[in-house]
Amino acid sequence: MNKTTDAELKRSVPAPLLALYGLGTILGAGIYVLIGEIAGEAVIYAPLTFLLASIVAAFTAFSFAELAVRLPRSGGPVAYVSEAFGCRWLSIITGWMIAATGIVSAATITTGFAGYFQIFLSWPDLPLMIGLVLLLGSIAAVGMKGTAWFMGITTVAGVSGLIIILMVTAGNFSELPGRLSEAQPLSSSSALSGIVLGAFLAFYAYIGFEDIVHVSEEAKNVSKAMPLAILFALIVSLFFYITVSMGAVLTLSAEALADSKAPLVDVMKAEGYSGNILGALSLFIIVNGALAQIVMASRVFHDMGRHLNGVPKWLSQINRRTHTPLMATLVCVLIIIALVIFFPTERLAQATSFIILMVFALSNIALIRLKKNSPVHNGFSVPLWIPYTGTTLCILMIAGHFFVSASSH
Repeated sequence: MNKTTDAELKRSVPAPLLALYGLGTILGAGIYVLIGEIAGEAVIYAPLTFLLASIVAAFTAFSFAELAVRLPRSGGPVAYVSEAFGCRWLSIITGWMIAATGIVSAATITTGFAGYFQIFLSWPDLPLMIGLVLLLGSIAAVGMKGTAWFMGITTVAGVSGLIIILMVTAGNFSELPGRLSEAQPLSSSSALSGIVLGAFLAFYAYIGFEDIVHVSEEAKNVSKAMPLAILFALIVSLFFYITVSMGAVLTLSAEALADSKAPLVDVMKAEGYSGNILGALSLFIIVNGALAQIVMASRVFHDMGRHLNGVPKWLSQINRRTHTPLMATLVCVLIIIALVIFFPTERLAQATSFIILMVFALSNIALIRLKKNSPVHNGFSVPLWIPYTGTTLCILMIAGHFFVSASSH
């Protein structure tokens, strides 16, 4: 018997796990992996970059919450663009861009994992990263319910680490007014350019909410669970991004954070504590961020093959036993391994942010079109100005990054 014929994704993820799933994907890449690079750009204004990035992300996140209820498909924006515009080639391009962001994000997070792992064992980076990708690919292949449970547990572990950082650095928060008075004025060109570049990197940290919609076909009670999961993930992640980044830049210099392979562990050491516990906890949430990207990219391939013939048919097939797209998962794993060998983390993150901003702009425009064509909608709904604002902010983020990058060269 062909174990892939007519098999479907299975609704096995309850609302609490869906919320933890989204939170884990947002927190994993952002605060543990990119905090050093963001501090290197924005210095003391690193918390502000996270706030700005969250504002841009929030409008699109609310748009996604309605879109996921209107069209609960694993392709996410692929389905939204297809339904709104009826244009096959645009939908396929969107799908490939989304899959690229997932694969690139997984590679980015994997390189961050290697830095934290060196705290415990001095293993060569490359074999370690390849081994991690193979392990995560195996977990993703086994089944979505098991994957969601794994990510729920690792998210709790990672959040525990962030709480420890807050407890250790809270005493430094009183230094903020003095440090701000010594820093470059907020209106200066160097501060503004650093904030814009930092916000562009920080935006990458928020793309986890987009990963949630790709399990729409595997979530229980999706019409209620999806909007709540996205809102929960955004609010909790914003709190930790602002407070933890503030504690980090008030404890270590921006240069030290930027040069560190494990910046939050170095923050612990600077305060006189061992970094081993935090290092161990950080490994958990970092790996679940990469795992979510593998899941997301494989679901996009599945959706494109099933509805658009945008990939070879064998990439869209679902295994009867695991209810997962096994071949799509394998292809994602192989591409990620190739990326971790050749590209540095920051370059990968910048490429991801640029691509995802274009996808987000398209998704917001798709919602505008859908709301105008089908204004009556049962379920979660946002005012029309939300997707309009989301579109505008995404375009401004892209333009601002290009302007600042061109001015700095």
